[in-house]
Amino acid sequence: MLIFKNNIYDPKEFSAAGHIKSGDPDYDECFVPRHFLETALAEEEETTSFIGKQPPEFWEEDTLKFYPRAYKIGGLPILRDLLKILKKGLDDPTVWYKMNTYHFCFLFDVLARHSFNYNHDSLEERLNTLPELKGKLLKFELFVKNYFFNTVFLLDEEKYNSLSRQEKLDRGFDCPCQFGAINGLTPTREEMELKTSRDYPYSIFV
Repeated sequence: MLIFKNNIYDPKEFSAAGHIKSGDPDYDECFVPRHFLETALAEEEETTSFIGKQPPEFWEEDTLKFYPRAYKIGGLPILRDLLKILKKGLDDPTVWYKMNTYHFCFLFDVLARHSFNYNHDSLEERLNTLPELKGKLLKFELFVKNYFFNTVFLLDEEKYNSLSRQEKLDRGFDCPCQFGAINGLTPTREEMELKTSRDYPYSIFV
């Protein structure tokens, strides 16, 4: 199970303190974050398969188009591996997994594109994709605020590297591997793997 800022697996925790409401009670009640992630990652397999079927000389151009932030951390094989790792972690019911900035950067690109496509689909197509939303538009920015610890990966290299260590901490930029992800360093095999958490990662509400 993947660890986000809020628990995507337990509906009882969706109303926890710090969880930002959309202003639409029906949306808040109907939105299922885990299904949103499952659907997006499943669709992403089709995207990486499509890119892989193109001549290799076009892969760099295609990854730049489909992954405007994550493209610089590696080519198609790296992105494919990240996808497999995240899908496996999402569906593993026995272990809680910590993600690093490489994972969040890749997820952001995947979910942003999935949300854009969903919101521009016809009502019928939206109902087929996420029937629980009853055709309502996805609120992607709200999802990021509720489930991403930070969006440090949206900074460019110059802006990030100009910040002092304390300035980064003051902004909550403390996610592992953020320097590498922002500066376009290809992750090692160890950096691509999810880290197991020994403890339950969320507060227990009584």
